[in-house]
Amino acid sequence: MKPGVPRRARPAFEALVLGVITVAVVGLEPRALIAGALVAAAFFAIRLRRMRELDRVRDGVATAASGTRPEEWPGLSPETEAVFHALHRFADLVSREREGSEKARVLARTVFEKVPVGLVVVDRSLAVLDVNPAARLLFGVPPDAACPALHDVVRDPQVLGLFRSLIGKDGVSDEAPPPVVVRREGREGGERLLEVTARAVPGRPVEGEPAAIGVTRDVTERERTEKMRRQFVADVSHELRTPIATIRAAAETLAGEESLDEGAGRLVGILERQAAQMQDLVSDLTDLSQIESGAVSLQLEEIPLDGILAGVVKDLEGVARAKQVEVALDVRPGLAVTGDRRRLAQVFRNLVDNAVKFSPVGARVDVVAEAGRGSSSGAVLVHVVDRGIGIPAGEQAKVFQRFYRVDPSRSKSTPGTGLGLAIVKHLLILHGGSIRVESEPLCGSRFTVSLPGSAAAAPALKEAS
Repeated sequence: MKPGVPRRARPAFEALVLGVITVAVVGLEPRALIAGALVAAAFFAIRLRRMRELDRVRDGVATAASGTRPEEWPGLSPETEAVFHALHRFADLVSREREGSEKARVLARTVFEKVPVGLVVVDRSLAVLDVNPAARLLFGVPPDAACPALHDVVRDPQVLGLFRSLIGKDGVSDEAPPPVVVRREGREGGERLLEVTARAVPGRPVEGEPAAIGVTRDVTERERTEKMRRQFVADVSHELRTPIATIRAAAETLAGEESLDEGAGRLVGILERQAAQMQDLVSDLTDLSQIESGAVSLQLEEIPLDGILAGVVKDLEGVARAKQVEVALDVRPGLAVTGDRRRLAQVFRNLVDNAVKFSPVGARVDVVAEAGRGSSSGAVLVHVVDRGIGIPAGEQAKVFQRFYRVDPSRSKSTPGTGLGLAIVKHLLILHGGSIRVESEPLCGSRFTVSLPGSAAAAPALKEAS
C-alpha cells in the first residue's frame, strides 16, 4: 500500500489500482484505459474528501460536548456545514448548562459553609462525607481536625443512635425520628443545649454516597426563655389563686344578701361571673404549666369508656340544657383504655364543653366511641361532633395553641380561656394518644381522640375490626 494514504481512504485507493491493472490485463485501448483511470481517480477524490469531513465532524462532536464551538473549515459540503451549525447550538447549550450547574454548586457550597446551623453528611457506614464549620463550632471540633467518622464529630450515644435508627441493612428509613437534645459545656462557661435532627436521603445509597444528613441547632436561649415563661406562669397563677378565690367567695356571700338593691345586685352578679372566669383561667394556666414542665404524674388504671364518658355528659347536663343542646352518647360495649381517670375526664370534658358552647340553640352534639379500624395496636377512637360555626381549613392547625380563638369577636359572648384545647393536646401526648380535627365553616366540627386500648379490651377491639 502506498505510504501517506489515510486508513479510511485505503479501500478507494485499492479499487483504483485494481481497476488500472484489470484494464491493462484485458488489453483495452489506451483511451478506455485513460477514461477508467479518470473515473477511478474522481471516485477516490470524492471518497477521500468525505472521509476527511467525517473526521472533522467526529472531532467537532467531541469539541461541542466540552461546551466549545468547533471550528469550521472552508470548502465544506452543505450537509456537513449544516451539521456544524447544529454542533454550534449544541455547544452553546452545553456551555449554559455547565455554567448553571457551576453556579448552583457554588451557591450550595456557600450555603453549606455559611449557614448558622450545623450540618453533617454521612454515608450508610456513618463515615462523615462532609461537615460544615457551624457543626465543628457547636461540637467543639477544631477547624483543621480530620473527621473520618461520625463519632469524631459527636460522641453522644443519643446522636449516634439517632443516625443508626435511620440507616439499616435494607437501606434508609422513611420515618423521621424525633430530635434529641445534647448538653455540652459552653465555650464561655455554662451549659449549652444542642438540638440534633437527622433525615435520611431517599433511595438505597451505597457506601461512600450520602445516606443521612444531621442538622444541629443551639436551642439554649429558646429553652431558657421557655423555662422562664413556664416559671412566670406558674408563679403568677399560684399567687393569684388565693386573692381570686377570696374575691369570688365575697361576691357569693354578697349575692346572698336580701338587702341589696337592684343595681348593687347586678354589680355583684358581674363581679361573681368575672371572678369565676378568672379562677378558671388561673386553674387552666396552672394545669398547662404543670403539664408542660413534666410535673404531672399519671395514675394509670384500666378505664371503661362508657363510664367516664357518661360521667362527663352528666356533669355538663346543666350547660347543655341552658343552650337547649342535646348531647347524644354512643359507646361500643367493652371499650376500655389505660390512663389517668381524672385527666382523661378533663380531656373529654373540655371537648364536649367546647362543642356545646359553639353549637347553635337546639342543635345536637354526638359523642361516639369506637375501635380503630384496621389498627393492629388496638387503638380506641372517641369522636366529639358538633353542628356549630366550624373552623376554616387555615385555622385548624392553630386551635391547639395557647389562647387561640378562631373568632376573636366571639370571645366576649362565648366564655372560655382559650387554653382548653392546648391542655387536651398535651394530656393526650402524655397518654401516648393524639387528637385531630375535621371541620368546615358553618358545617360543624369533628374532634377525634385516639388512645391506646387496654389489654382487657383486646377481644372487643378484634371483633370490631
